[in-house]
Amino acid sequence: MENDESLLKCPYCGAANSVESEFCGACFKHLRIPAEERAEARARRALEELAVPAAAAGAERPASRLWGRAALIGGLFVFYLQWLREENYFSFLDYINLAFHEAGHVFLGFFGRFIMTLGGTLFQLLIPAACLVHFLRQGANLGWQLCLFWTGQSLLNVSIYAADAIKQELPLVGGGTHDWTYLLTEVGLIAHPEAVGRAIFLMGSAIIFYSFYLIGRDAVRREPVVLGDMKLY
Repeated sequence: MENDESLLKCPYCGAANSVESEFCGACFKHLRIPAEERAEARARRALEELAVPAAAAGAERPASRLWGRAALIGGLFVFYLQWLREENYFSFLDYINLAFHEAGHVFLGFFGRFIMTLGGTLFQLLIPAACLVHFLRQGANLGWQLCLFWTGQSLLNVSIYAADAIKQELPLVGGGTHDWTYLLTEVGLIAHPEAVGRAIFLMGSAIIFYSFYLIGRDAVRREPVVLGDMKLY
């Protein structure tokens, strides 16, 4: 836990925030902290870390944290395996994805049929991506890493939908035209829905396994992860 002196106080609500945070974790307003004040807070935190005994520093990553992250990765991996065991697996997360998917059709319905149809898939990918960016700005590593997993999982759902473009075995919400039948026809790939589905599935799998790597890395390393000019601990 950081010392209060090494934290930045929100000028709007007074909540304490990490020195690297751009937005307040309590009221979500832009902190607009001067660079000099951030530098002073970083210096105070550095002095605090130097003052920590070596034994205490070694305890920053207790065994419980390592086992907790290992259990989390294991649980997420078992969850991922369901898509390999069942041909058209539909998880509890896909109910959330479906809600955002349908919202995408509505919000992008003013931009022509192609964009409206593609909007469902776009929204179910953009929402977890937007959550990822939010947690990234907060410096909440596990939060954005789980959102990265969610983004990959959403792609697995999309892959099933795309591969069904010719068979059309999946139930459609409200009936109507199959999104991917129309989309693949428009781009000239309607003869290869399964190949498109496999490509999307591999992309989602790569993102999922990268999220596993990031979650595991945080459990065993103390050095900050540097993203541009921001360090995430």
